[in-house]
Amino acid sequence: MIESQIESQNFIGGEWAPADSGETSEIINPSKPSEVLGTTPSSSADEVSRAVEAAAGALPEWKSMLPSGRGAIMMKAADIIEEKTDELASLMARETGKPMGESLMEVARAAAIFRFYGSEGWRLDGTIPPSTRPGIQISSVREPLGVVALITPWNFPLAIPSWKMAPALICGNTIVIKPASNAALNAASLMQVLSEAGLPEGVVNMVTGSGGAVGDPLVTDPRVKGVSFTGSTSVGLGIQERAVGKKVQLEMGGKNPYVVMEDADLTDAAQKVAFSAFGYAGQKCTATSRAVVVESVYDEFIEELKSATEATKFGDVFDDDTAAGPVVNKSQYNDILAAIETAKKDGRVIVDGGATGLEEDGYFISPVIVADVDNASETAQEEIFGPVLAVIKARDFDHAVEIANDTRYGLTAGIATRSLRYTQEFSERSEVGIVNVNTPTAGVEFHVPFGGVKESGVGPKEQGTAGLDFYSTWKTVAIRAV
Repeated sequence: MIESQIESQNFIGGEWAPADSGETSEIINPSKPSEVLGTTPSSSADEVSRAVEAAAGALPEWKSMLPSGRGAIMMKAADIIEEKTDELASLMARETGKPMGESLMEVARAAAIFRFYGSEGWRLDGTIPPSTRPGIQISSVREPLGVVALITPWNFPLAIPSWKMAPALICGNTIVIKPASNAALNAASLMQVLSEAGLPEGVVNMVTGSGGAVGDPLVTDPRVKGVSFTGSTSVGLGIQERAVGKKVQLEMGGKNPYVVMEDADLTDAAQKVAFSAFGYAGQKCTATSRAVVVESVYDEFIEELKSATEATKFGDVFDDDTAAGPVVNKSQYNDILAAIETAKKDGRVIVDGGATGLEEDGYFISPVIVADVDNASETAQEEIFGPVLAVIKARDFDHAVEIANDTRYGLTAGIATRSLRYTQEFSERSEVGIVNVNTPTAGVEFHVPFGGVKESGVGPKEQGTAGLDFYSTWKTVAIRAV
């Protein structure tokens, strides 16, 4: 339980400090909007410049440390995260409205990510191919980019900062991170973990504030060599325009389809779709937002989907079996309610959800399912980031794939089928970065590449050993003994 407000601060050069202006923004408990959990600094370009300076100053020592030494610190950080599991998960549940069960899993994932990349300190890959010239030994090795900027969202407040910071650190980069202001308490807790693990001062720095006041000067600072961003497509593409001359990695939106074929186990498929669409109130970039169902099982699947949705528990984030609590804040709450009104005009209402009570009692929104949706409609094309699912009828497999791909996004897609042919063809033809067969679209593993195509992703993929590619550059060395 949080018994008093937490006054979060910036973390620059190993020290905690408020914004120069002294201004702060409040962090509200979305389950109980009258409860202020704490405050976070409303910073400016001056704090950003100092953070970048601290990161640049720490770079030579950190870069020259043996990768195994960097890895040992990250292994220690993983241990500390695990020791603080209950504390971190409770804070996450209160700050973001994420159910406690899922918060516990996210804390475990953050620890696993640091341990995974920490182990790379003993096996960072390089190559020693045979030269085409006699008497020459040739090798290629990874080198860090330098100072990197990380801009992270609120919906995975420990996992996403971890899966950006960990590969950056093991490659020898130093960091300035700008977390979402309404997840700043979680981010600050991660700074504290890294400090306790023995990370040298200045290697990781955190500055909080608005995108205009903090994000823009961070992205455009010439000392920053790489920018990794997770968030909305519109903001991400704007960052790409401003980060001139820098390496850029963008993980953005999704409008993820789940195709249901005539040979599917419809009960199982409905459960997978409901879990992916409504878990954490649909506030995941990997959430299923379109169910594309072949007409021969269309009506039967809708009945199964209604049952699966009704069996999904929404409410108190500290109840063990809660799948979704409130949405994260008032702005998100209002945007989703507006999208629901549009959705109800774009299709036939199957599950009539929306606000579950008074706003002052929490930003709770129950699921909405609309069927007979035209894939060209706003509801089928625009990311809502809330518990809203469009059901679209397809004539057959080819038509279903066509509908699934008919979006500017390309993050993840799922299919429910027993057919090996459908599985293979769907995997090959889906214009996404991640394909799921009889598994949810929401929920990915940390040791394999993650990221999308089209307007869902730009640059090298995150996570797994592929996550090292963004944070490093290759140097080739040719040696001839004389």
